[in-house]
Amino acid sequence: MAELRVLLVALNAKYVHTNLALRYLREEVRAVYPDVLLREFSINEHLDQIAGEIYEAKADVIGFSCYIWNMKEIAALIRRLHPVCPDTRFVIGGPEVSFEAEEFLREHREVDALVIGEGEKTFLELLIGWQNGRDLSHVAGIAWSENGKITVNPPRPASPDLNDLPLPYTEIEDFTGRLVYVETTRGCPFNCQYCLSSTFKGVRFLEPERFRRMFRHLLESGVGTIKFVDRTFNANKRHAMEILNIVQEESEKLPDAHRIRVHCEIAGDLLDDEWMDYFRNYPRGLIQLEIGVQSTHLPTLEIVARPQNFEDWKKFIPELQSFEIPLHLDLIAGLPEENWSTFRISFNDVYLIKPDMLQLGFLKVLKGSGLRLQSKRYGLVFTPDPPYTILETPFMSHSEILQLQRMEDLIDKYYNSKKFAHALHEILKLFATPFDFYDQFAEFWQQEGWFYRQWSGKALFDKLWEFVASTVPYDAVLWDKLRDALRFDYYMWERPRNVPDWLEVGSEAEEEAEEWRTEQETIRRASYWANVIPESVEMDRRQWNRNTAVARFTSDVLKVGESNGSCWYLFHYQHGSVKAYRYDE
Repeated sequence: MAELRVLLVALNAKYVHTNLALRYLREEVRAVYPDVLLREFSINEHLDQIAGEIYEAKADVIGFSCYIWNMKEIAALIRRLHPVCPDTRFVIGGPEVSFEAEEFLREHREVDALVIGEGEKTFLELLIGWQNGRDLSHVAGIAWSENGKITVNPPRPASPDLNDLPLPYTEIEDFTGRLVYVETTRGCPFNCQYCLSSTFKGVRFLEPERFRRMFRHLLESGVGTIKFVDRTFNANKRHAMEILNIVQEESEKLPDAHRIRVHCEIAGDLLDDEWMDYFRNYPRGLIQLEIGVQSTHLPTLEIVARPQNFEDWKKFIPELQSFEIPLHLDLIAGLPEENWSTFRISFNDVYLIKPDMLQLGFLKVLKGSGLRLQSKRYGLVFTPDPPYTILETPFMSHSEILQLQRMEDLIDKYYNSKKFAHALHEILKLFATPFDFYDQFAEFWQQEGWFYRQWSGKALFDKLWEFVASTVPYDAVLWDKLRDALRFDYYMWERPRNVPDWLEVGSEAEEEAEEWRTEQETIRRASYWANVIPESVEMDRRQWNRNTAVARFTSDVLKVGESNGSCWYLFHYQHGSVKAYRYDE
């Protein structure tokens, strides 16, 4: 009997992403079926082109990795391919199809089998069964369809030891510019009812030295950013520190070690003084941390089975920030018993500790999760199709959810972009809380119809100033201060070819403006910069002019000088970054 040709297909959310699950399957299967291919696409590509590439692979079995963000596209692909690939078997697996399997197969008759739960052993057994023409009733962990009959087999127990699985990264691949996913644990010590990890018990650990082998291979493959998919990376302190020690040891062997960064999701309430001592001595720039706060409303945290005391562990955040560790903090809107007022408190609690990124997400009522099973009890109304986003609850109306979605958009544009840091610092002083600012700002955007258009980065400055001008009563001193902050951010964005009239200082007096232009050139050519920016000595006048900009401010935005009055700043643009220097000669 001819050997099976197996094609594994991923539709990633973005081109830079990689699929970890299929690489595990590939390594497990290839010992028996060497003719196994892996193809990665993104959901942004044309389905016709993807279907064409899949068809031309001429595979006997095609397996798809399914998630809430790609299920619609995968179903459409299978429907397109099935008529022209009548002898090909289609298999799907992943968290999106591991629940309600019989219903799924009934609605998608083109699918031959569905892998439930962890798939490495199951998928191989399924292939062997098909190859040998055997009945599939012996394959634990699948649902399958044959001659119109759907059968759901008993579940397969999770592999008790992660170290029994092959390492997923052994192929020679070029990961330059890609985001690579790695796991050193499976499972989670917590039982959060919005998460599918709550459906599995216990935590299994990869031996650190096996991780070292894999990490070395990834470094040799040009990887820059690695994201650990461990649900709680610091679930076991000793194991987590051993893994991070290996990251440090292996990265330091590289001549360009600065290109490496690892991203870990941790539980804030598992931080302690020992962790602070560890991070204090960890190389700067090598790690970034993500902490799922989700809510600071205690009744809500009790319902979702994730009690934590934000007030207790947030004391560690300033110390982590002092170690130059980027922090991403997450909130989930639409959780049970959290209303507009309590979410406002949760938002402000997190915003005020100034994370590098504030990720405002919306509850996904996932198949198999505790909240999905209890959705009627808690009155959760959500989209019937993936990604099952919350629409309303008894405590938060649909209109309020829509407003939070608009606020999320502006948080990404203004706060998470880090391009408006000085302007936001000044503007927020005029509002009772950060939440109130973003609420009013989103309402203004909605009234102006701005959400329905694409805006350049520079255009966002205009929108913020229009909001200020229409909201903040005119006061010459206050407006100058706000304009200074916006102008400073404008120059920090990139070297401006021109500056909008409303950002100019003193432009109302043409003779004064001419004096300022003369002063600008005098400052740019001053010998002062040879000591402040040593590389300026190596530049000719044309290079220096091309890489600098000089601007006057009515007050010192950075407050680095002896006086907070009128001052000049030179902005030096080099290698994609910019630094600002006050002129103090």
